[in-house]
Amino acid sequence: MHVMTNSLAKCCSAAVAAGLICLGSGAFETLGQRQGDGYEILYGTKMEPGRDARGDGREGRWFSVTGIEGSAGFDMLHNRIDITIDPATEFVAGTVDATFRVSTASLDSIFLHLKDNMTADSVWMDESPLLFSRSQGKVSIDLSGTYSQDDILTVRISYSGYPDQGLRFRDEAIYNLSEPDLARNWFPCYDEPWDKVTSEMIVTVPDTLFCASNGLLISETNNGDGTKTFHWSTLYRHPTYTISIAISNYVSFSHWYHYTPSDSMEMPYYVYPRKLAAAQASFSNAPDMMEFYSDMFGQYPFLNEVYGTALVPLLGAMENFTCTSFGSGLIWGTHDNDWVVAHEMAHSWFGNSVTMSDWREIWLNEGFATYADALWHEHIGGRAALNSRMVEFRDNYFVEDATNRFPIYDPDWMWGATVYEKGAWILHMLRYLMGDSAFFDALRSYHASYAYNNASIDDFRAACETVSGLDLTNFFLEWVYQAGYPEYEYSWNSFSDGSGYQLNLNVVQTQVAAPVFTIPIEILVTTSAGDSVFRLPVSHNVENYRMAFSEEPISLTFDPDSQILKTAVQVPAGVSSRPPSSGLSVVLYPNPTNGPARVDFFLPEPGDAVLEIFDVSGRLMWRNSKKNLPADRNSFDLDDGSMRAFLPRSGVYFYKLQSRKYSSTGKLTVVR
Repeated sequence: MHVMTNSLAKCCSAAVAAGLICLGSGAFETLGQRQGDGYEILYGTKMEPGRDARGDGREGRWFSVTGIEGSAGFDMLHNRIDITIDPATEFVAGTVDATFRVSTASLDSIFLHLKDNMTADSVWMDESPLLFSRSQGKVSIDLSGTYSQDDILTVRISYSGYPDQGLRFRDEAIYNLSEPDLARNWFPCYDEPWDKVTSEMIVTVPDTLFCASNGLLISETNNGDGTKTFHWSTLYRHPTYTISIAISNYVSFSHWYHYTPSDSMEMPYYVYPRKLAAAQASFSNAPDMMEFYSDMFGQYPFLNEVYGTALVPLLGAMENFTCTSFGSGLIWGTHDNDWVVAHEMAHSWFGNSVTMSDWREIWLNEGFATYADALWHEHIGGRAALNSRMVEFRDNYFVEDATNRFPIYDPDWMWGATVYEKGAWILHMLRYLMGDSAFFDALRSYHASYAYNNASIDDFRAACETVSGLDLTNFFLEWVYQAGYPEYEYSWNSFSDGSGYQLNLNVVQTQVAAPVFTIPIEILVTTSAGDSVFRLPVSHNVENYRMAFSEEPISLTFDPDSQILKTAVQVPAGVSSRPPSSGLSVVLYPNPTNGPARVDFFLPEPGDAVLEIFDVSGRLMWRNSKKNLPADRNSFDLDDGSMRAFLPRSGVYFYKLQSRKYSSTGKLTVVR
């Protein structure tokens, strides 16, 4: 029996907004045309019962945020998962052979994640039983000896239980959704995104069903007892959360991606019999997408295997490695949901091949796949289609930001418009700054450098800077590590100077709880001689520009190609507009930090400012003051040396910024 959970009810609300109807038991079917940009269904996909996008009710995070491959003393290499699934009882039992390399000088124990609802029955290595213990969702294993760096070992865990999350039993299919940390809910594993593995999936199910999984199908065996066993294997490294199964009475068909005149790769689809004709129509553009993205980002990274798709009763879709789980309710027999196909396919490059270093950098997965959706729109519909899609992204982001403003980096809400749609806009603006050639060269270079590995936001910034020759430090500080967007007010006038005409342009950024954005602004000025486009530098919240023309300016268009995520309002010339003087509008970034930090603030009137930092006991740790500051945006810089000298330990600190009339306090988290 399936019960409608609160989370599923939220998903149903998102489904209705996106043009779907909930049929119960996690199934969704078409209701009509989607509304908005449609991305509510992808946010809803990654909701689980009892969770939101940040936590599960416990104080603090529910996922790990820092780590590098091998940082736990071992580096996982391969998972061989061999399980039997009973659909009638929703019971899972089997073994996992976990192969790992010792990454420290000596190692005598390891741990794997396994939620407490699952039972670890025994642990073995080389035919010998090992001692183990259970605590807080982990299996801690005594290796019965000490091993040296680069030793390669395999432990086998026998386990069983009833998965309460991660693996879903529905009327029409059994499937998993493991992102971000739910793989541990249905098999023992090292469930962190920075430690990639190769894998095998061996699944025994009733012989009326078919199991799709990652990589290539090695064998399908009829056991003669009413069951079949499916053996899948992949030789490509991938994050654990993308290991998948999808089980139903599937029928299949295939496309072929021809990457040379004589070579091709299979693109199989596993669909419900009732959806076969509609799926064949809905996915018919997929080979063209594969060719397009391979041109844009570099060749499909898993070319020696497949790009597969399996229908499941999911609200949206999930980018499981080489076998995307695709919501059956999105199969309309039309191309209305090609944007979902595009988004999930793009994750092959950004998410599955190059994976973010930790969950704070989820933008590197979701923002990139969302912009890839916009690029597909541009490919089939030209610049007008791209601009239209970006407007949809902008409007959806503005709705979220109006009630919950936070940065792209270390977001308050991983599955939402800030990460996805604002994330796409950040890439769009990088393209504007760098130019098309450098931007796409940088994407290809970034992917080629970090394929099958992990990368950080700083790695991506470095790739962009190397290709373009630009210093993008301020761009990333303002757009990635801080929240909000520019809210411009501008005015202009012109006058004859006897030999021609002078144009005065005044631009003011009025946003609060956001930095001054220094992205250059383009304007288009029309005279009787034609149109002229100027790209104007920005350094302050109030900027004044003067330009000379031989003919009288007739009109001025601000950001004529809509290249900047913004609002822009023209006000009458001579009207002064400045940021409101209701407070200091403090922005501290990056936060958390493991190095330098900066405090930006707006001083409503000229004067002095003092910044103090205290520990949790109220002890003063650091103090600095500045005198005779202008009524403008100002800042305090906390350099790395000072931070390590005065705030040497990880923890939560508190800052207090004071001027003559105003004060502001907040938290600073230091991670060492």
